[in-house]
Amino acid sequence: MARSSLPPGRIVPAGSNNDARGRLLDAAAQLFTEFGYEGTAVTRIAKAAGMTPANMYWHFPSKQDLLAEMLTQMYAWSHEYLVTRLPADGDPTTRLAAYVRAMVHIQIEALSESGNHSYLTLATSLEPKRREELAKQQRQFLVILKEILEDGSTAGVFALRDITVTTFAILQMCEYSFLWFRSGGRLTVEEVEDEYVALALRLVGAAPQE
Repeated sequence: MARSSLPPGRIVPAGSNNDARGRLLDAAAQLFTEFGYEGTAVTRIAKAAGMTPANMYWHFPSKQDLLAEMLTQMYAWSHEYLVTRLPADGDPTTRLAAYVRAMVHIQIEALSESGNHSYLTLATSLEPKRREELAKQQRQFLVILKEILEDGSTAGVFALRDITVTTFAILQMCEYSFLWFRSGGRLTVEEVEDEYVALALRLVGAAPQE
């Protein structure tokens, strides 16, 4: 299956954000993940996008609005990327491997070069109502993974003590893969994906893939 990459710092594939609003979202994604929400000034975002703060406020009334839209787009793209890489009729082991591979790919390609703050961490900076809205998007990733684990447990190919605990363990393992990965290092993105797949399969007691 062909893979598409997400250039570091971008919240959606290259070419999707060519207008002023899009440039602001890209700049915010790169700066928020590197310096955090509180550590990123509006003036810095505007400058990185090639405009003034006044121009920025024309598109986004507040920094909260910019963060909320950035995260909404990122989760929407990530979900689309994930579901297109899951085999609809694959066995649970194949689907779990595809899930882990896609999730690690998303994190590494989007965050590894400058990422010090994950999207989960940035979401905590949202106001409560906005955070609740985003949580609905976040839950989609949990639901997909939990269904895969339930199918594997029912089929007898996964040995799980607690499906919910295992779901969170695998998801969080994937979500923080960006923290240590650096391009040009000892492992390629594909090799890291392979390692995480092997870890996840051992975690659920499944036979390793050939």
